[in-house]
Amino acid sequence: MNKKLRFAVVGLGHGVEHVEAIMGNPREELVLCCDLNEETFRKANLPPEVQFTTSMQEVAERTDIDAVAIALPTHLHADSAIMMLNAGKHVLCEKPLAPTLEEGLRIKEAVEKSGKVFQLGYEVRYSPFNQKVLQICKSGEIGEVTNVWWNMFCEHTNNGWRSSRKNRGGKIFDCACHYYDILQAWAGAPAKRIFAFGNLLGKIGPTADEIPETAIVIFEYENGVRGVFNLSDKCICRQSSTCGVAATNGKIEADPYYPDQLGSMDVHANGGEFQYHIDIKNVSNKRALHLGAREQHEAFANSVLNGAKVEVNVDTGIQLIKILDALDESLATGKVVEIN
Repeated sequence: MNKKLRFAVVGLGHGVEHVEAIMGNPREELVLCCDLNEETFRKANLPPEVQFTTSMQEVAERTDIDAVAIALPTHLHADSAIMMLNAGKHVLCEKPLAPTLEEGLRIKEAVEKSGKVFQLGYEVRYSPFNQKVLQICKSGEIGEVTNVWWNMFCEHTNNGWRSSRKNRGGKIFDCACHYYDILQAWAGAPAKRIFAFGNLLGKIGPTADEIPETAIVIFEYENGVRGVFNLSDKCICRQSSTCGVAATNGKIEADPYYPDQLGSMDVHANGGEFQYHIDIKNVSNKRALHLGAREQHEAFANSVLNGAKVEVNVDTGIQLIKILDALDESLATGKVVEIN
Protein backbone atom coordinates (compact mmCIF):
# COMPACT_ATOMS: atom_id res chain seq x y z
CA MET A 1 0.00 0.00 0.00
CA ASN A 2 1.09 3.60 -0.60
CA LYS A 3 2.57 5.49 2.31
CA LYS A 4 -0.51 7.71 2.13
CA LEU A 5 -3.95 6.24 2.79
CA ARG A 6 -6.14 7.18 -0.19
CA PHE A 7 -9.63 8.16 0.98
CA ALA A 8 -13.16 8.64 -0.28
CA VAL A 9 -15.71 10.44 1.89
CA VAL A 10 -19.34 9.42 1.45
CA GLY A 11 -21.82 12.02 2.69
CA LEU A 12 -20.78 15.68 2.85
CA GLY A 13 -23.05 16.82 5.68
CA HIS A 14 -21.15 15.71 8.75
CA GLY A 15 -18.57 14.36 6.30
CA VAL A 16 -16.99 17.79 5.86
CA GLU A 17 -15.16 17.19 9.17
CA HIS A 18 -13.69 14.00 7.73
CA VAL A 19 -12.66 15.97 4.65
CA GLU A 20 -10.81 18.54 6.75
CA ALA A 21 -9.23 15.90 9.00
CA ILE A 22 -8.00 13.91 5.99
CA MET A 23 -6.60 16.96 4.25
CA GLY A 24 -4.76 17.95 7.42
CA ASN A 25 -3.22 14.51 7.94
CA PRO A 26 0.14 13.90 6.20
CA ARG A 27 -0.57 10.15 6.05
CA GLU A 28 -3.93 10.52 4.31
CA GLU A 29 -4.98 11.77 0.89
CA LEU A 30 -8.50 12.78 -0.19
CA VAL A 31 -9.23 11.34 -3.64
CA LEU A 32 -13.01 11.33 -4.00
CA CYS A 33 -16.18 12.73 -2.42
CA CYS A 34 -19.61 11.14 -2.86
CA ASP A 35 -22.90 12.91 -2.20
CA LEU A 36 -26.31 13.17 -3.83
CA ASN A 37 -25.94 16.95 -4.08
CA GLU A 38 -23.07 18.20 -6.24
CA GLU A 39 -23.67 21.76 -5.01
CA THR A 40 -22.63 20.67 -1.52
CA PHE A 41 -19.33 19.50 -2.99
CA ARG A 42 -18.85 22.75 -4.90
CA LYS A 43 -19.44 24.82 -1.78
CA ALA A 44 -16.70 22.88 0.01
CA ASN A 45 -14.21 24.56 -2.35
CA LEU A 46 -11.79 21.64 -2.37
CA PRO A 47 -8.56 21.40 -4.39
CA PRO A 48 -9.12 20.61 -8.09
CA GLU A 49 -7.56 17.14 -7.81
CA VAL A 50 -10.36 16.00 -5.46
CA GLN A 51 -13.00 14.28 -7.58
CA PHE A 52 -16.77 13.97 -7.11
CA THR A 53 -19.40 11.32 -7.76
CA THR A 54 -23.00 10.62 -6.84
CA SER A 55 -22.45 6.86 -7.22
CA MET A 56 -21.66 4.61 -4.26
CA GLN A 57 -20.93 1.87 -6.77
CA GLU A 58 -18.16 3.99 -8.30
CA VAL A 59 -16.63 4.46 -4.84
CA ALA A 60 -16.65 0.70 -4.30
CA GLU A 61 -15.15 -0.07 -7.73
CA ARG A 62 -12.36 2.51 -7.75
CA THR A 63 -8.93 0.88 -7.44
CA ASP A 64 -7.23 4.12 -6.38
CA ILE A 65 -9.12 4.24 -3.06
CA ASP A 66 -7.91 2.36 0.01
CA ALA A 67 -10.39 3.57 2.61
CA VAL A 68 -13.85 5.08 2.86
CA ALA A 69 -15.24 7.41 5.53
CA ILE A 70 -18.99 6.81 5.74
CA ALA A 71 -20.85 9.88 7.07
CA LEU A 72 -24.39 8.93 6.09
CA PRO A 73 -27.57 8.75 8.25
CA THR A 74 -27.46 5.85 10.70
CA HIS A 75 -30.07 3.76 8.87
CA LEU A 76 -27.79 3.67 5.80
CA HIS A 77 -24.66 2.51 7.63
CA ALA A 78 -25.10 -1.25 7.29
CA ASP A 79 -25.60 -1.46 3.52
CA SER A 80 -22.92 1.15 2.82
CA ALA A 81 -20.29 -0.32 5.15
CA ILE A 82 -20.89 -3.86 3.90
CA MET A 83 -20.63 -2.72 0.27
CA MET A 84 -17.26 -1.06 0.91
CA LEU A 85 -15.87 -3.92 3.01
CA ASN A 86 -16.89 -6.44 0.35
CA ALA A 87 -15.10 -4.25 -2.21
CA GLY A 88 -11.88 -4.52 -0.20
CA LYS A 89 -11.92 -1.05 1.35
CA HIS A 90 -10.98 -0.17 4.91
CA VAL A 91 -13.89 1.64 6.58
CA LEU A 92 -14.19 4.50 9.06
CA CYS A 93 -17.92 4.64 9.80
CA GLU A 94 -19.80 7.33 11.69
CA LYS A 95 -21.58 6.46 14.93
CA PRO A 96 -23.83 4.87 16.02
CA LEU A 97 -23.00 1.64 14.22
CA ALA A 98 -26.59 0.93 13.12
CA PRO A 99 -30.15 1.47 14.36
CA THR A 100 -30.69 -2.24 15.15
CA LEU A 101 -28.60 -5.05 16.61
CA GLU A 102 -29.38 -7.22 13.58
CA GLU A 103 -27.81 -4.67 11.24
CA GLY A 104 -24.83 -4.26 13.56
CA LEU A 105 -24.22 -8.01 13.49
CA ARG A 106 -24.39 -7.94 9.68
CA ILE A 107 -21.59 -5.35 9.68
CA LYS A 108 -19.58 -7.44 12.16
CA GLU A 109 -19.84 -10.48 9.87
CA ALA A 110 -18.67 -8.43 6.88
CA VAL A 111 -15.73 -7.03 8.88
CA GLU A 112 -14.61 -10.53 9.89
CA LYS A 113 -14.93 -11.88 6.34
CA SER A 114 -13.10 -8.95 4.75
CA GLY A 115 -10.11 -8.80 7.08
CA LYS A 116 -10.14 -5.03 6.59
CA VAL A 117 -9.77 -2.35 9.26
CA PHE A 118 -13.13 -1.11 10.53
CA GLN A 119 -13.19 1.79 12.97
CA LEU A 120 -16.29 3.42 14.39
CA GLY A 121 -16.53 7.21 14.62
CA TYR A 122 -16.78 7.66 18.38
CA GLU A 123 -14.08 10.26 17.96
CA VAL A 124 -14.38 11.73 21.48
CA ARG A 125 -12.68 8.55 22.72
CA TYR A 126 -9.51 9.56 20.82
CA SER A 127 -9.43 13.15 22.07
CA PRO A 128 -6.58 14.42 24.27
CA PHE A 129 -9.29 15.45 26.76
CA ASN A 130 -10.54 11.89 27.19
CA GLN A 131 -7.03 10.46 27.20
CA LYS A 132 -6.05 12.80 30.05
CA VAL A 133 -9.11 11.84 32.15
CA LEU A 134 -8.35 8.16 31.60
CA GLN A 135 -4.69 8.68 32.49
CA ILE A 136 -5.60 10.30 35.80
CA CYS A 137 -8.17 7.59 36.61
CA LYS A 138 -5.76 4.74 35.82
CA SER A 139 -2.90 6.33 37.78
CA GLY A 140 -4.77 5.85 41.05
CA GLU A 141 -4.25 9.52 41.93
CA ILE A 142 -7.93 10.07 42.75
CA GLY A 143 -8.47 6.56 44.11
CA GLU A 144 -11.03 3.99 42.96
CA VAL A 145 -13.73 5.34 40.63
CA THR A 146 -17.23 5.29 42.17
CA ASN A 147 -19.32 7.58 39.95
CA VAL A 148 -19.19 9.12 36.47
CA TRP A 149 -21.44 11.79 34.97
CA TRP A 150 -22.11 13.94 31.93
CA ASN A 151 -24.44 16.96 31.74
CA MET A 152 -25.54 18.21 28.32
CA PHE A 153 -27.59 21.40 28.20
CA CYS A 154 -28.18 22.91 24.76
CA GLU A 155 -30.81 24.33 22.43
CA HIS A 156 -31.56 21.96 19.58
CA THR A 157 -34.26 21.06 17.07
CA ASN A 158 -34.26 17.65 15.38
CA ASN A 159 -34.32 17.80 11.58
CA GLY A 160 -34.50 15.24 8.77
CA TRP A 161 -33.76 11.66 9.72
CA ARG A 162 -32.75 12.82 13.20
CA SER A 163 -36.41 13.63 13.93
CA SER A 164 -37.22 9.89 13.92
CA ARG A 165 -36.74 7.82 17.06
CA LYS A 166 -36.51 4.58 15.07
CA ASN A 167 -33.50 6.07 13.28
CA ARG A 168 -31.89 6.84 16.66
CA GLY A 169 -32.38 10.56 16.15
CA GLY A 170 -32.29 13.40 18.65
CA LYS A 171 -29.61 14.43 21.10
CA ILE A 172 -30.44 11.59 23.49
CA PHE A 173 -29.59 8.93 20.88
CA ASP A 174 -27.61 10.40 17.98
CA CYS A 175 -25.35 12.74 19.94
CA ALA A 176 -25.32 11.38 23.49
CA CYS A 177 -24.12 7.96 22.30
CA HIS A 178 -20.66 9.61 22.29
CA TYR A 179 -21.00 10.24 25.98
CA TYR A 180 -22.48 6.84 26.87
CA ASP A 181 -19.30 5.45 25.31
CA ILE A 182 -17.08 7.84 27.29
CA LEU A 183 -18.85 7.21 30.61
CA GLN A 184 -18.42 3.48 30.11
CA ALA A 185 -14.70 3.97 29.44
CA TRP A 186 -14.31 6.12 32.57
CA ALA A 187 -16.25 3.58 34.64
CA GLY A 188 -13.83 0.89 33.49
CA ALA A 189 -16.49 -1.74 32.79
CA PRO A 190 -19.45 -2.36 30.46
CA ALA A 191 -22.88 -1.01 31.37
CA LYS A 192 -25.06 -3.74 32.85
CA ARG A 193 -28.33 -2.01 33.78
CA ILE A 194 -29.99 1.21 32.65
CA PHE A 195 -32.97 3.32 33.73
CA ALA A 196 -34.23 6.47 32.03
CA PHE A 197 -36.71 9.26 32.71
CA GLY A 198 -37.37 11.26 29.54
CA ASN A 199 -40.14 13.01 27.65
CA LEU A 200 -41.13 16.17 25.83
CA LEU A 201 -40.68 19.38 27.77
CA GLY A 202 -43.21 19.57 30.59
CA LYS A 203 -44.50 16.01 30.18
CA ILE A 204 -43.90 13.07 32.50
CA GLY A 205 -44.11 9.30 32.31
CA PRO A 206 -42.94 6.74 29.74
CA THR A 207 -42.93 7.54 26.03
CA ALA A 208 -42.54 4.99 23.25
CA ASP A 209 -42.45 7.27 20.21
CA GLU A 210 -41.29 10.80 21.06
CA ILE A 211 -37.66 11.83 21.21
CA PRO A 212 -37.23 13.19 24.76
CA GLU A 213 -36.31 16.86 25.04
CA THR A 214 -35.28 16.49 28.69
CA ALA A 215 -34.01 13.28 30.26
CA ILE A 216 -31.97 11.63 32.98
CA VAL A 217 -30.29 8.32 32.16
CA ILE A 218 -28.89 6.20 35.00
CA PHE A 219 -26.27 3.49 34.42
CA GLU A 220 -25.01 0.65 36.58
CA TYR A 221 -21.72 -0.83 35.39
CA GLU A 222 -20.50 -4.40 35.88
CA ASN A 223 -17.90 -3.29 38.45
CA GLY A 224 -20.43 -1.41 40.60
CA VAL A 225 -19.63 2.10 39.34
CA ARG A 226 -22.74 4.30 38.85
CA GLY A 227 -23.21 6.76 36.01
CA VAL A 228 -25.64 9.56 35.12
CA PHE A 229 -26.34 11.41 31.87
CA ASN A 230 -28.43 14.57 32.28
CA LEU A 231 -29.99 16.21 29.17
CA SER A 232 -31.96 19.25 28.15
CA ASP A 233 -32.10 20.26 24.50
CA LYS A 234 -34.28 23.26 25.42
CA CYS A 235 -31.64 25.16 27.37
CA ILE A 236 -29.85 28.20 25.93
CA CYS A 237 -26.39 27.74 27.39
CA ARG A 238 -22.93 28.61 26.09
CA GLN A 239 -21.36 25.96 28.31
CA SER A 240 -23.20 23.00 26.77
CA SER A 241 -21.43 20.17 28.58
CA THR A 242 -19.85 19.48 31.95
CA CYS A 243 -18.72 16.08 33.15
CA GLY A 244 -16.64 14.31 35.72
CA VAL A 245 -15.44 11.37 37.75
CA ALA A 246 -15.82 10.84 41.50
CA ALA A 247 -13.47 8.45 43.28
CA THR A 248 -12.44 7.35 46.77
CA ASN A 249 -9.61 9.89 47.07
CA GLY A 250 -10.88 12.81 45.01
CA LYS A 251 -12.60 13.75 41.78
CA ILE A 252 -12.26 15.29 38.33
CA GLU A 253 -14.60 18.15 37.37
CA ALA A 254 -14.34 18.91 33.67
CA ASP A 255 -15.64 20.81 30.67
CA PRO A 256 -14.92 18.89 27.43
CA TYR A 257 -15.18 21.92 25.13
CA TYR A 258 -13.83 24.90 27.09
CA PRO A 259 -11.50 26.51 26.24
CA ASP A 260 -11.07 26.44 22.45
CA GLN A 261 -13.22 23.31 21.95
CA LEU A 262 -10.43 21.20 23.48
CA GLY A 263 -11.41 20.78 27.13
CA SER A 264 -10.24 21.54 30.65
CA MET A 265 -10.47 19.99 34.11
CA ASP A 266 -9.88 20.53 37.82
CA VAL A 267 -8.34 17.61 39.70
CA HIS A 268 -8.98 17.03 43.41
CA ALA A 269 -7.02 14.39 45.35
CA ASN A 270 -5.29 13.71 48.69
CA GLY A 271 -8.52 13.63 50.64
CA GLY A 272 -10.44 15.68 48.10
CA GLU A 273 -8.26 18.80 48.13
CA PHE A 274 -7.90 20.80 44.92
CA GLN A 275 -4.59 19.85 43.28
CA TYR A 276 -4.32 21.45 39.85
CA HIS A 277 -6.12 22.73 36.73
CA ILE A 278 -5.47 21.49 33.19
CA ASP A 279 -6.31 23.22 29.90
CA ILE A 280 -5.86 20.94 26.89
CA LYS A 281 -3.63 22.72 24.38
CA ASN A 282 -3.87 22.74 20.61
CA VAL A 283 -0.40 21.50 19.73
CA SER A 284 -1.12 21.23 15.99
CA ASN A 285 -2.18 24.87 15.49
CA LYS A 286 -4.95 23.57 13.18
CA ARG A 287 -8.57 24.63 13.52
CA ALA A 288 -10.34 22.60 16.21
CA LEU A 289 -12.88 20.12 14.84
CA HIS A 290 -15.30 18.01 16.85
CA LEU A 291 -13.55 16.66 19.94
CA GLY A 292 -11.10 13.97 18.78
CA ALA A 293 -11.90 14.21 15.04
CA ARG A 294 -8.28 14.67 13.94
CA GLU A 295 -6.96 12.12 16.43
CA GLN A 296 -9.38 9.43 15.27
CA HIS A 297 -8.02 9.78 11.73
CA GLU A 298 -4.47 9.46 12.99
CA ALA A 299 -5.48 6.29 14.85
CA PHE A 300 -7.22 4.92 11.77
CA ALA A 301 -4.17 5.54 9.57
CA ASN A 302 -1.99 3.90 12.21
CA SER A 303 -4.20 0.78 12.19
CA VAL A 304 -4.22 0.48 8.39
CA LEU A 305 -0.60 1.41 7.69
CA ASN A 306 1.12 0.02 10.81
CA GLY A 307 -1.24 -2.71 11.99
CA ALA A 308 -2.08 -1.01 15.30
CA LYS A 309 -5.06 -2.36 17.24
CA VAL A 310 -8.38 -0.63 16.54
CA GLU A 311 -9.59 0.84 19.83
CA VAL A 312 -13.17 1.67 18.81
CA ASN A 313 -14.13 -1.35 16.72
CA VAL A 314 -17.29 -3.11 15.58
CA ASP A 315 -17.69 -4.81 18.97
CA THR A 316 -17.68 -1.39 20.62
CA GLY A 317 -20.44 -0.39 18.23
CA ILE A 318 -22.54 -3.46 19.06
CA GLN A 319 -22.24 -2.76 22.81
CA LEU A 320 -23.43 0.80 22.19
CA ILE A 321 -26.39 -0.47 20.13
CA LYS A 322 -27.34 -2.59 23.15
CA ILE A 323 -27.15 0.50 25.35
CA LEU A 324 -29.34 2.48 22.94
CA ASP A 325 -31.83 -0.40 22.72
CA ALA A 326 -31.99 -0.59 26.52
CA LEU A 327 -32.41 3.19 26.73
CA ASP A 328 -35.27 3.07 24.21
CA GLU A 329 -36.99 0.27 26.15
CA SER A 330 -36.60 2.02 29.49
CA LEU A 331 -38.02 5.27 28.11
CA ALA A 332 -40.98 3.35 26.69
CA THR A 333 -41.75 1.21 29.73
CA GLY A 334 -40.48 3.15 32.72
CA LYS A 335 -38.55 0.06 33.85
CA VAL A 336 -34.95 -0.85 34.62
CA VAL A 337 -33.51 -2.78 31.65
CA GLU A 338 -30.70 -5.33 31.74
CA ILE A 339 -27.99 -5.11 29.05
CA ASN A 340 -26.92 -8.59 27.95
